[in-house]
Amino acid sequence: MRNWQLFILMALCLLTTVTSGCSAAALPATVKMDSPKATGTVNTSGTAGLPGPSQHLLQQIWDESYPFYQKILAHPYNQELLSGKLDEAVFREYIIQDYHFCQNYKKVHAILLSKAPDETASKYMVKIIGEIDAEIQALHSTYIQKYRISQQELTDPPSCPRTELYNSFLVKTATLEPFEVGLAATLPCHWVYYQIGVDMKKASKDPGNKYQAWIDEYGSATWENSETKKIVDFTEKYMQAANDETRLKMKNAFVTALKMEYMFWDGVYTKMTWPQ
Repeated sequence: MRNWQLFILMALCLLTTVTSGCSAAALPATVKMDSPKATGTVNTSGTAGLPGPSQHLLQQIWDESYPFYQKILAHPYNQELLSGKLDEAVFREYIIQDYHFCQNYKKVHAILLSKAPDETASKYMVKIIGEIDAEIQALHSTYIQKYRISQQELTDPPSCPRTELYNSFLVKTATLEPFEVGLAATLPCHWVYYQIGVDMKKASKDPGNKYQAWIDEYGSATWENSETKKIVDFTEKYMQAANDETRLKMKNAFVTALKMEYMFWDGVYTKMTWPQ
């Protein structure tokens, strides 16, 4: 099919979607919808492995990846955090590794800021950088003081290879790939932490859990009012406007980063270090 014919066909599909008024906002995977967006049904008119143009693309990818998210939730680190049985030495190491990650996460968004395709994207990257700084100051600083984490531990290279792997992946993707792909790679961090907070809050709350304050920091807002939904919707806008090649790259970046979320926790829990 010639390019102009394909363009007309896609335009007609999009026109049908708009006039039918059937677009829906993304929802957490734990909330079921009656539409195909929540059931995992793929519009076969799209590129293989991608949702069709009438679907919320990122919600579809999240739904397809949800079994892997459940592996993250079921990881011993998170289950022991929920029960309060997690070794404090492991949690302390998590704080150190997460501090390194957050500092790198800021750099990644600064790279994306330099590549922002429009003023809206520029302003949003500045906003996210500010929010990462606020999290470091308000949340991490509390635990840095509590566990007497030294400045050297925070400035030395990450002791866990998987932290460095995740950081390097995000920097590489933000630097070498289009803005949209780098943006998609940052999304699992937001979405996973929100969903873990939501799911942990559904479990019986133990006021004696020494990690309860940490758990309460995540997933407190309803999905519609959450910052995570705003970030998902922001990224969705660029995915909807992207061509099939870029969409596939965005999906692959999202899935890879989701797996690295698991590897990050597993590396901390198993006390993985560099070979000596």
